[in-house]
Amino acid sequence: MFPFPSKPGSRPTFEDVFFEHRTRLYEWALQLTGRDHSDAEDLVQELFVRFAGAGPVGEHIENPEDYLFSTLRNLHYARLRRARTSAIDDLSVVDYDSAERGLRAVDRNGVLFIREDLHRVCDYLCERKESSRAASIFILRYFLGYFPNEVVQVARTTRSAVDKAIRAARNEARLDLDRPGVLQQMAGARESKSRTSKAPTDSQGLFLALRTKIFRSCTGECFSRSLLEAKYKDNDQSFTTAELAHLVSCAGCLDRANRLLGLPLLEERSPDETIGRDTPQGPDGSAGATPTLVSSRAKRKAEDPQRFRKRMQRCLEEVNQHRPQHLLIAVDGDIRASQRVTAQFSELRAELRPMEKPTFIEVLSEQGVCLAFVLVQAPVPEGGLQQTKEVRLSDDRTMKVAVSFTAESPTIQVVYNDPLIAPEVDVEEESLKAVSVPAPKFEGIPASDNRWEIIFRFLPARLRRWLTHLPHPRMNPLLAGAMLFALCSVVCFILWTKSGPRISATTLLARAEQSDAAVLQSAHSEVIYQKVRITTSRHTTERAIYRDPQKKRRPKQQHLSPDDQWLKDKLNLAGVNWDEPLSAANYSEWHDRQRMKQDVVTQSGSNLLTLTTSATEGGPVLKESITVRESDFHPVDRTIELRDTGTVEIAELNYDVMPWGAVNQDWFEPLAGNAVTDVPAMHAAIHIPHVLSDLELDEAELSARVVLNQLHADTGEQIHLTRSSSGIDIKGVVDTDVRKRELVSHLASLPNVHPSILSVEEIGSRPQHPTFGNDQPVQVQSVEAQPSPLEQYLRENKLPLDQLGTISQNLFDQSLRIQQAEVHLAELQQRFAGGKQLSVDQQQQLTELARDYINTIHSGLEENQRTLRSIGLDNGEQVASPAPSVSSGEDIDRQIHRYQELCRQLISSGTGEPQSAPTIATQLRTSGSLIRSGTAQIYASVSTAHN
Repeated sequence: MFPFPSKPGSRPTFEDVFFEHRTRLYEWALQLTGRDHSDAEDLVQELFVRFAGAGPVGEHIENPEDYLFSTLRNLHYARLRRARTSAIDDLSVVDYDSAERGLRAVDRNGVLFIREDLHRVCDYLCERKESSRAASIFILRYFLGYFPNEVVQVARTTRSAVDKAIRAARNEARLDLDRPGVLQQMAGARESKSRTSKAPTDSQGLFLALRTKIFRSCTGECFSRSLLEAKYKDNDQSFTTAELAHLVSCAGCLDRANRLLGLPLLEERSPDETIGRDTPQGPDGSAGATPTLVSSRAKRKAEDPQRFRKRMQRCLEEVNQHRPQHLLIAVDGDIRASQRVTAQFSELRAELRPMEKPTFIEVLSEQGVCLAFVLVQAPVPEGGLQQTKEVRLSDDRTMKVAVSFTAESPTIQVVYNDPLIAPEVDVEEESLKAVSVPAPKFEGIPASDNRWEIIFRFLPARLRRWLTHLPHPRMNPLLAGAMLFALCSVVCFILWTKSGPRISATTLLARAEQSDAAVLQSAHSEVIYQKVRITTSRHTTERAIYRDPQKKRRPKQQHLSPDDQWLKDKLNLAGVNWDEPLSAANYSEWHDRQRMKQDVVTQSGSNLLTLTTSATEGGPVLKESITVRESDFHPVDRTIELRDTGTVEIAELNYDVMPWGAVNQDWFEPLAGNAVTDVPAMHAAIHIPHVLSDLELDEAELSARVVLNQLHADTGEQIHLTRSSSGIDIKGVVDTDVRKRELVSHLASLPNVHPSILSVEEIGSRPQHPTFGNDQPVQVQSVEAQPSPLEQYLRENKLPLDQLGTISQNLFDQSLRIQQAEVHLAELQQRFAGGKQLSVDQQQQLTELARDYINTIHSGLEENQRTLRSIGLDNGEQVASPAPSVSSGEDIDRQIHRYQELCRQLISSGTGEPQSAPTIATQLRTSGSLIRSGTAQIYASVSTAHN
């Protein structure tokens, strides 16, 4: 049921009906909006804008009051549907025609988000207006609510100049919001002004606060009445930049100009108390019947009809003055089509669903302003099959809307004409456009009622629509969704098949190792023959490799050229076995040692798979790849990218498994017993062990030391190297089995190096053998231990004692590092005294190794010095030592032992009278200076000898 009773009478205008029943319309709007006064007034205002100028009520409308209520309800539902895509989400706050319209576009919660932006824009324009007329014009339009034609009168300029000034100032304000500080006015950055929490959070208060800020920024003297009258009467006079800046920021001068020009005063431009929509909260926290208003409605006086009529007329004028940037067609509140306005004539079409019966059609702008409103009437035989409406806007702009029912699907056509766009085109752009674009023709229903004439006239359009709308528009949405899903599935399947092999790195390596191990399952004793090519940027070599898959016989050591030896050393450092360079197991060992890595498997040919592993940790290898045959996963290529020397590529040229009878036995080391072969049995000859030369021992030990240094096993772990006639023996104990396997895997690939390393886990699992002997009595004495000098120092200086353990541990660890590095450095001096026989690369390795040990000593001394300095025991002054300089290895060893003993005295408790902490710290500085000078001389001698 409708709320208004039907009453007969003459046909009044919609405007008269609206003002007559505005109170009842407002009450119904309150019920529709859940008692939201702001939203209700906005809804009533939109209803007036749509029906203003509609003329008398049509004969087909029996009850205009009920008709207005129905339209009010439909407008409310349309706003709810469009609220999901609010314009404020797509537009900046400065993109609106005025700040008042921007505040109307958001609810109360949204005001909190745009409040800071509005204040920043206002601050920027208040400063910018002193040097730019565009800023003053934008203040009039945006903050003070002047229409463009009113700005033309106040600023004494042209409409084209006003449009350009508004566009330029809006771009500057938007840039200042997006990139604060880019625009610096008055040859310096603006002073940032912070807002306090007391700043108004409601729309009405925020709007008035912004106007107050503008009027407070006024500078200069006010205009006299005679001066203003002279400026506005004389067409030759205009305002300077400073005068215009004063005029827009002085309320008295601006109202004086308004009276002279017959324009509304500032108080009439002040928005009502309901700008900004509230979001009422109900019992469930989402919606309710008691809204929270922006300002108290109880304190607001009832608005007289004359003032209300004035306010509605000004809202209508605001719509007429609005210039859209985008056009949108909404049917019953749903957006059906949109288009950007880029030319003087803009044409927009929308085709509705077949047999659709729209109730009303709106043409909206990007700011939600309704520029045209059409109440769709059902087509009748005497009324034709088309309904048209023409809306005249300001500045000779027009908008024509036509709704056609000639086809099965109703069609909407909109043609918008804006003559102001043509003068805005730059001269350069006009010169590029040699062909003029004609205005689009506004189609109408044919005047003839001949059915066949209508059909043939619209036949091309119907065919075009039929071809462009396959499948048929009546297709079931579920069927359309199923077809779309099937199409996407096919596309995804094609992409999946083209994306690469479906195998993981772990599976590829596992199958490659199984391929290598397949030879071991043979019942016959066989030997593997493999020919490879190794290529680097500086050297290429080809090798024929013979190896026993049972690991019973080892190939004899072959003499290598200097380039091949250099290449072998590089591969050994990278963990590549020289005798099995394409081994999948060898690649897996390196792969598993990388704690952080990235694997990529690609198809590198019709029958090849390549695994590329990128190492993200520090180490000699940056990236490594292995290529296998997809048919049997046999490795055929391996590429190693080293950090210092570039890329090494190993490619297989030939591979075969042969019986032992086809192989020269002299290529392998003889067995101590009888070998199991398929050749006639021979008596084993006595094998005399090969005695290594000093040069071979030097090369083996240097290679082992370099590997241990790269693995950080020479400092912090108990690893010892000893020489024997058969090679270098490496013994030691490490913490875990993983660490043991890591060291052994690197050291085992080195020639003449024999690692024998145990882990703490292995030692702990072995049974303990009891020792037999006479039990010796143990005498226990109790003495009172004195605090260490370091602890005594901390107590005396009232420093926190919780640092004692950390400082003591750091001093002890660094002194141990220094001692271990010195031991290795001394061994280098002793073992490689005749190092001139080494190759150039090996001499360079020896020099780098000595430098590393010396740097370790120096860094340990520096770390201890920083630790002592942190508690005030080392003031950083250089202390001259009366002791002579250290030059020999024995002197350095003695000084390092003394340095270690001083560290022990500083952190250990005793029973006697120990030295004070400052005294020990001074002796540590002196000892450290002697160690530095001695190691520097050693490094100089090593560099001179090997360079």
